Amino acid sequence: MIRRIPFRTALIGVSAAVLLGAAPADADEIDELKAQIKALQERLSKIEAAQKEAEKKTVTAGEKGGWKLPGSDTSVSISGYVKGDFFIDNRPASGDTFNAPAIPLEDEKSATDDDGNVGLHARQSRLRFDTHTPTKMGALNTRIETDFYGDSNVLRLRQAYGSLGPVLAGQAWSILGDDHAAADTVDFDGPVGIIATTRKPQLRLSFPVGKGFTGQAAIEPAVSGNELPTFLGALRYSEDWGTVNLTGAAGRADVEGQNVTANALHVGATLNATDATQLMATYNVTNGFSGRIWGGGDGTAMNAAGNLEAQETMGGFAGIAHRWSDTVRTGAYFGWVENDTADGVTALAAAGTNKALQTLHLNLMWSPVPQATIGFEVMHGWRETNPRANDAKDAIDPMKATKAEATRFQLGLQYGF
Repeated sequence: MIRRIPFRTALIGVSAAVLLGAAPADADEIDELKAQIKALQERLSKIEAAQKEAEKKTVTAGEKGGWKLPGSDTSVSISGYVKGDFFIDNRPASGDTFNAPAIPLEDEKSATDDDGNVGLHARQSRLRFDTHTPTKMGALNTRIETDFYGDSNVLRLRQAYGSLGPVLAGQAWSILGDDHAAADTVDFDGPVGIIATTRKPQLRLSFPVGKGFTGQAAIEPAVSGNELPTFLGALRYSEDWGTVNLTGAAGRADVEGQNVTANALHVGATLNATDATQLMATYNVTNGFSGRIWGGGDGTAMNAAGNLEAQETMGGFAGIAHRWSDTVRTGAYFGWVENDTADGVTALAAAGTNKALQTLHLNLMWSPVPQATIGFEVMHGWRETNPRANDAKDAIDPMKATKAEATRFQLGLQYGF
């Protein structure tokens, strides 16, 4: 093996060799040569110091596709995408997402409903900022992520968290959800029945349980203003053939000075049927929680006696995703929701609320280059409400419609960076 000798050492060594190997010289000449070598050493020291200072200010490649902050071990990366969505509805506008819970009922049509609705927006465009720093306690990671789905296209906070080893703090995906069994849709919200509003402020601990198993525990904000936080736990299993997830949440819902126990359960699974085909399904049930399931109703209601009652929502979805090539993939997803009125709640109290919802999403995605995706999706939704009250709102009107359907065609163009 050839040993590399630093330039400074080699230069000084050559100078010394010249000095020692030179013809006999008087003392003055030797002193002069020594002074020259000393001056050369001082000059090289300054050059090396300047090089080190320059290195501290130089941006170098970091981990996970980022770059290192000068003078540190922290890698920084910026990512995200710009997405434009174009959609056509056969019914009145349901918003920038396919809002099945708000499909107009049959007798709510106006004279212009037959014209449908056309929309165009770029609200899903997203910006993400990540850092990664290795430490003696494990990786220290941070993320800040935003999009434009706030009110009136205002930039909103999606995620903002930091993690050190097994501990995460900040706003991130709730462990009640399942990032493995997730519908890949052009529509922003996806099928009804999935765990919704799943980015929550939290303190989370993740830990290995056994081969293939991971456990998680977390606390999140209280339900409906109760003084106690929501407690969550999860057990996840992952293998080459797929995944299984079991998660739960418990808390208290507080309304007008009364409170009831709230709980939620999620079961999800994926199956890698082939190298290119994945099957997935989830089942979710909440009792006392409001808004945890997309399309779910209020978590609580007052009964005829004026007592607070927890309301149950059940939902889930099933889907299949297939990759035809490195650039083309398709998906089919069906979601459902059932809202059960609490015992003792009067028909008038439940009048017009959503009883059942279903949505079907069929899509085709094409990625001509890795950072771009063009997707086309067809969605159809079914909505059924509880019997509705008459205009005076003092009695149930059996003549009022309780069912409706709607269809949306959507084209999404997404460009990542």
